[in-house]
Amino acid sequence: MTPNPVPVQQLPAKTPQTAGKADVSLARSCWTLYRLSLGQHRHGRRWIGTLALTLLPMLIAIIIRSTDPYAAPGSMEFGLVFMLIPQGLLPLLALVYASGIIQDEQEDQTITYLLVRPIPKWMMYLIKWAAALTAAEILAMAAIVLTYAAIFCGTHGASGSFIHLAERCLVACTVHGLAILAYCGIFGLMGLVTQRVLVIGILYTALFEGLFANTPFNLRMITVIYYARLLIYRLLPHHAKPGLRVHSTTANTWKFITAGDPNLKLYPHNWVCVTVLLSTAIFTSALAGWICSNREFYVKTPNKTD
Repeated sequence: MTPNPVPVQQLPAKTPQTAGKADVSLARSCWTLYRLSLGQHRHGRRWIGTLALTLLPMLIAIIIRSTDPYAAPGSMEFGLVFMLIPQGLLPLLALVYASGIIQDEQEDQTITYLLVRPIPKWMMYLIKWAAALTAAEILAMAAIVLTYAAIFCGTHGASGSFIHLAERCLVACTVHGLAILAYCGIFGLMGLVTQRVLVIGILYTALFEGLFANTPFNLRMITVIYYARLLIYRLLPHHAKPGLRVHSTTANTWKFITAGDPNLKLYPHNWVCVTVLLSTAIFTSALAGWICSNREFYVKTPNKTD
């Protein structure tokens, strides 16, 4: 006697309605993760430290103006907005926020809660990277605006109209925003390939963005700040007149050769600079997302480290 076959229970077919609900659920999970990740950057000692760094250029400008009423606003702008902030503040902000995207979750033993969410690991990384980028960009923009206010407030139009200064501030925010975008991509990738990311990140900043970027050789073309400086030079020229000789303060300080080429036509054009900065951010973040999607993460315990 042949037994009757057991009927197989079929799963309901995937309809456009269920697919739409899944997409909405994924979008909500992504938004929740972004919002929570951004909120993490507004608490703790890290927030206090980065806030102090953000206010430092403004405080320096206030001290200079208080001790030297005749300090030239243009020189202060160049020294603080186009030297201190891009070479010191921007890399540090990106390093602090982007380097610990995954490592901080492992240290806090919260990586498990992220992995159980219905979000692919590569998307999880990119969302947390976007939150870190947002925090770094906000602080960088605040530092630039506050520094401009501290430098030019009360100059009574001696340095140009309000609209002129606002345009300079906007250009500075845009160029520095591109630079910090690239820095976040680089340091985010570093955080996935090394455990000593803070040490290596500081060494990278000092060696590449500090030493190499200030040498008149092609080696500086592998640095982020080189392309940001080219944009600043062309968009916001700084000129000084020592005696009867006119020279560009920016070109002399940044080792740009302007003899016979005052507009730096032989250097990478503006669109090349923007493309390099954007491509650096896209490539490094995409590579980091790929690494994250192919890696198994473990929670650190007293007896086991990842």
